[in-house]
Amino acid sequence: MSWRINILGSGAIGGLCAAGAHKAKLTYRCFVRQDRNPLRYAEGLDGQITTLEYASNDSYPLGDTDLLIMPLKAFQLEDALRQWQGKISLNTPVLLLHNGMGGVELARDIIPDNPVLLATTSHGALKLNADTVKHTGLGATMLGMAFHHPKAISLQHQLTPIMEACIGPVTWRDDMHNALWQKLLINCAINPLTALANVNNGELAQASYRPTLQAICEEVCLTAQACGIFIDAKSALEQVLNVIENTAENYSSMHQDIAHKRPTEIDAINGYVVKQAQKKGIDVPVNTQMLLAIKAL
Repeated sequence: MSWRINILGSGAIGGLCAAGAHKAKLTYRCFVRQDRNPLRYAEGLDGQITTLEYASNDSYPLGDTDLLIMPLKAFQLEDALRQWQGKISLNTPVLLLHNGMGGVELARDIIPDNPVLLATTSHGALKLNADTVKHTGLGATMLGMAFHHPKAISLQHQLTPIMEACIGPVTWRDDMHNALWQKLLINCAINPLTALANVNNGELAQASYRPTLQAICEEVCLTAQACGIFIDAKSALEQVLNVIENTAENYSSMHQDIAHKRPTEIDAINGYVVKQAQKKGIDVPVNTQMLLAIKAL
């Protein structure tokens, strides 16, 4: 079966996906809103430049062998899902690739019959300017179903190698919600602190940040446990510190959003934890502080 890959938006991770598809000689096309500048070039870790391809015409609906990848900001997701709802068949797989949480609930509400997949990646990517993205750090990607679908097993076998080419290495996770909570925890700890202090990730290794990082981890773990996801707080802090060390030169996406005066994903990151904690009657003062501080900027 020959798949066509459809990638939305002009974000950094979408650019990496498109460049991977291009290098693997897969059939792909990028879509960008009329009021946005399209990414034209992707610079690889080896310095090689890939020129990205965009859709030249609208051919809807997308069919059973189209994969629709949505590497968008969390706050862009609802509008995108509603916009594409009428442009895809009921069998078109939709892959959500965004920071934070809340996408599953939106997809279940807007496209309940479609197979919906989730992915999270640790690859580093930075937009150098409006039309160029640079791959700044080798990472890995986790992939799984958002919720049960009869075609889940066949999609696992068909789409894993496609995503492996786009943004590999890829690990299929049957417990994707656990993986997303673990990624959420890392984002809760690193993103707002780097944005508020205007520093790169590596600066958070300083001892002065350790109490705040530990408190964030403990609060997220407590909330996750109330939601049926067990994450050990000690291991979580160690994982955060490892990410800080391994991405020391990188700037978080929230830092970049604040630096460029763009909306942030704070509501889908610390804000999601605060919202879930409120439902469970849990006090999360440090995550609440991060949420309010970012919104005040």
